[in-house]
Amino acid sequence: MVARARNRYREVDNVGSVTDRSPIELILLVYDRIADKLLAAEAAIDSNRADLLGTAIGEAIDLIGQGLLVALDYERGGEIATNLGAIYDYALRRLLYANLRKDVEVVREIADLLAGLREAWVSIQQGSSPGQMPG
Repeated sequence: MVARARNRYREVDNVGSVTDRSPIELILLVYDRIADKLLAAEAAIDSNRADLLGTAIGEAIDLIGQGLLVALDYERGGEIATNLGAIYDYALRRLLYANLRKDVEVVREIADLLAGLREAWVSIQQGSSPGQMPG
């Protein structure tokens, strides 16, 4: 899992070195990049820029699919990884819908959903695990 994720994060992190980051820091980096793309999608909807919306949503979808989904270790993560996979799949489908319908509320829904998951990872990183540890 770490090798696959690290390779993907190398592609998305243009600022710092990913080799010095922990797996959780890499996951947080991807969540942060997705949040940035979703903010850009909201702005694109507000300014009626379908071209910018498509780009922002497309990049968010790519980050979820290639940054979060591929990092899941279903063997070691078990039910938690399976549940995260289902959430990520849901987010992908909703973002496609948001892009087609130019629906800012759906973009916000997914941004809030992923922000909650990011906070769970932060709690794990800080050593105070929430109810369950993500896979």
